[in-house]
Order: sequence, then C-alpha cells, then structure tokens
Amino acid sequence: MKRNLFFILTIIMGVTTVMAQTVLDFEELSLEPESHWNGSDLSGSFTSNYASFFNNYDQQYGMWDGFAYTNETDNSTFDWTNQYSSASGNGVYSSSNYAVSFVGSDWMGDYSPIPTVIKFDPETMPESIPGMYLSLNANSSLYMADGDYYSNQKHYLTLRINAYSTTEYYAVSKDIILADYRFSNAEDGFKFDTWQYVDLTWAEGTDSLTFILLSSDSGEYGLNTPAYFCIDNIGETVPTGIPQLETDVQDTYSISSGESTQLSALASGGVQPYSFQWSSEYGLDDYTSQTPMASPTATTTYNVTITDALGNESASSTTVFVGTTSVAQSQFAEFSYYFDESNILKIENSEKISNVCIFDITGKQLFNQNLDDYSSEVDFSIWSDAIYIMKVQVENIVKSYKLVR
Repeated sequence: MKRNLFFILTIIMGVTTVMAQTVLDFEELSLEPESHWNGSDLSGSFTSNYASFFNNYDQQYGMWDGFAYTNETDNSTFDWTNQYSSASGNGVYSSSNYAVSFVGSDWMGDYSPIPTVIKFDPETMPESIPGMYLSLNANSSLYMADGDYYSNQKHYLTLRINAYSTTEYYAVSKDIILADYRFSNAEDGFKFDTWQYVDLTWAEGTDSLTFILLSSDSGEYGLNTPAYFCIDNIGETVPTGIPQLETDVQDTYSISSGESTQLSALASGGVQPYSFQWSSEYGLDDYTSQTPMASPTATTTYNVTITDALGNESASSTTVFVGTTSVAQSQFAEFSYYFDESNILKIENSEKISNVCIFDITGKQLFNQNLDDYSSEVDFSIWSDAIYIMKVQVENIVKSYKLVR
C-alpha cells in the first residue's frame, strides 16, 4: 500500500505542459478502429490537451489500472475482457473516443481501492471547468442488469472524487452516485448506462482529481461490482434537458427506547453532486450525511433538504417513532452482542437471526451472512479500529447498531 500511495503522491505533485482547449474530448488521440490504449507501452500515462491521465500496467499478468482511452463499441458482451466499452457503446454525442478508468484494489494489503488520478496543468488549463460526463462501462452496467441483481439487492455504486490543490495544499471531496436501487419504488432505481453530466465547479482552484468506487455490493476482497467507469468531455457546460430532481425519503421508522436506526434520503435526476441538510433536532450523528444514524430519545420528526449542483431543492421529512414496546422489541427481547478477547464479535438472540451485515462508516459492506440460527460470529481482527454499522435481521425486522472499536 505504501508503494501505491507514493505513486499517487508522485503523480499529483508532477506537472505536464500541454496545449489547452475548453472541452477535453480525447478526439485528438489516434486509435485504430475498435481499439484502445491501456498502458502496455509502460509510459505510465497519456496526455489529452490540458490533462494527464495516469496508468499502471503489469506486464506479467497483462493487467492495468488507472486510465485508458478507447473507441470500442461492444456494449452487449458481459465478460471481464470487455473492459474498454462504455455502457452506450460510444462517447458523448456519439463521438468516437473517450476514457475508461479501472479502480484496482490493494490485494497485498486490506483490499482498499487504489485511487485513479488525473492531473491538470495549471499553466494551460481553463480558468473554470464547469463539468464533465460520466458513464458506467459496458461490463459494470451489464453486471447490474444480469437477473436484476442490483435492483433485487437494493445496491448502490458511488464514485468518490477528491480534488486537490498542489499549490494551496487543500482538498475537497464529493460523491457521484452512478447507480442506486434503494428506492421504495423499484422503478425509480437508476444507473449511468447513458452519459450523464456532473458538475465540477465545486473543485475550482484545484489541479488534480482522484477517483475511487464505493458500493454496498462489496465483500472481504473489495468490490464485487466490476470497478470501471467512463469519462468524456471534461470542461463541458451544463446541457439542456436536465431531468427533474426526484427524491425519496421513507415516511416513518420505529425503534424502541435506547435503539438507533439509519435514515436514508435518496435522489435522482438534476445534476450531481447532491448535498443533504437535515434539521437540527436531537439524535443524528451527522446532519449533512445522506444516511445518518438516528438515536432520538423520544418520537422525533427530521426534515431534510436535498439540493443538486444547480441549486434545485426538494424538502421531505421522516418521523422516528420511539416506543417502550414494539414488534421489534419482542423479536430482539434477548438480543446481545460483545467482542471477546480475540476481537470476535459474538451475536446472540432468543429468536432466530436470518441475516447479519457489517458496514464501514462510508456505507461499504464488509460482511454479509445469511443464516437461520440463534447466534453468529464476525471476525473483526481483520479490520482496523473504527466506527462500524451492524444490521441484524430477525424475521422481517431489521435493526441497526453502531459498533465502536
């Protein structure tokens, strides 16, 4: 992992000089029809106009991560070898060339994602980069569609963009939701299988971008979802025909006294990134999170305002009912959990447990176990000390617990 971090920092601090134009669309890059560049020449990067896109290539295994560029159009073959096609089979406005990124994982360490990197040249980049277009690649899009897997499992996939200023030494971060099927109405679920415009004005003053992917579809070895996304037309202004901002907030939650539950505010349409602002009533662990944990001591209504990058707003509310007795309380009447001396989490209940999930604070799923038993164990010795969320299902009741290690 130290090697990877050193590589990323070296890239970010480097400078490349190129000719600038307002929109970076990759069309000046030369490719044979239905082909790609993936770093096999060991150059370590490619340059398009005012930006450098960095790449690692492993000659021994013929594997790569970082960025490649491509004009491939196969958006129907669901196979790991189909790495270089966008979900739509072309670039923005049906153009030929675009870039594809593969976010590798630290397989020699904790399988955390290795950021992919774009470095802008401060001397030639435009004063403002309004936005860009993003898409899933064909393989990741088809993976989600296969048997409606993402829809059935209520999964999401998020692209986290960190923007750095290497002269002013500061960083900002935003999340772009590439796919989300957590909506109460399954038909509201979406994925970026066409090119979608996203805002970059929040990154003004920075000169480097890094990208990682986060998903609920994760396991012991990192993401299960193919970890690719595509990018095109960096520097594009806001197009016409932006879909209306739509939101979904569950009306009510029910907990017993002393319990917690995870709230969720979902959005689609508009222009990402979204921001979330919850009202200041007591009991939330984060008032700007999309999914805060709520631990009110009495029945409380929380208001949330979701705002897109264009300033469009949608306000909703949810009520957390706090009672002394409930169905949930009876199902979890003798529920208990504790860590033993080996950092094994012991879980026990008087009613049979059907599922146990563990998430980190970003929402990444680390552990998922289906069972039909009165007890379960989770080995926490493989993870660092941090805050985790445990969700336990008994019959049709799911309860959330915050774990601090």
